[in-house]
Amino acid sequence: MSGSRLTPVDLVRQLSADPLIAMITEPESPAVPRVTEELGKAGLRAVEITLTSPNALRALSESVATEATLVGAGTIRDADTVKRAVDAGAHYLLTPGVIPEVLAAAGELGVPVVCGAFTTTEVMEAHRLGAALVKLFPARMGGPAYLASLTMAFPDIPIVPTGGITADDLAEYFAAGAHAAALGRPLIGDSLRGGELSGIRERSHALLEVARSSRPGTP
Repeated sequence: MSGSRLTPVDLVRQLSADPLIAMITEPESPAVPRVTEELGKAGLRAVEITLTSPNALRALSESVATEATLVGAGTIRDADTVKRAVDAGAHYLLTPGVIPEVLAAAGELGVPVVCGAFTTTEVMEAHRLGAALVKLFPARMGGPAYLASLTMAFPDIPIVPTGGITADDLAEYFAAGAHAAALGRPLIGDSLRGGELSGIRERSHALLEVARSSRPGTP
């Protein structure tokens, strides 16, 4: 999406309104830009492209160029990669854990970070170091009950469970207080491996409805 640089507050608000992040973990697929564009058309306002292959930055740049949605660079582990991801157009960054040099570098550039954490200590440290949101990873290791304990302890910290979430348990994570959630195949299906793009829209609409309707206090 074009325009002024995304701020941490912007990202938190966007994910409150549209609370799913679509994870693209096969950045070497030539279909990545088309899938990103289709996700944007389906109402997904945030996509993560993991930087896990030599082609990932090019895929990220081409996806940003579609202007279909916010595109984040995932699996950021050092300050050099922060700069390269931002130069490629990343709107925001995601880390697998609490990495102070990444948060510092991103802070200098004014780029929001969704920082990976699992323990209470890590959640507090990520927040202290300036993370816009905290990514509970891997979420399936604790499940919705563990997330509920974290959101009760830290009601002021927006938490995004990631890793192993399915269409079947998505509602439980939002009932437990998730600010947003990140999913891969439940949204994307096999579209990165030559599958049809047509199913993305139906899956996205259905899962967005589940997410929004499962939050505490939703009538």
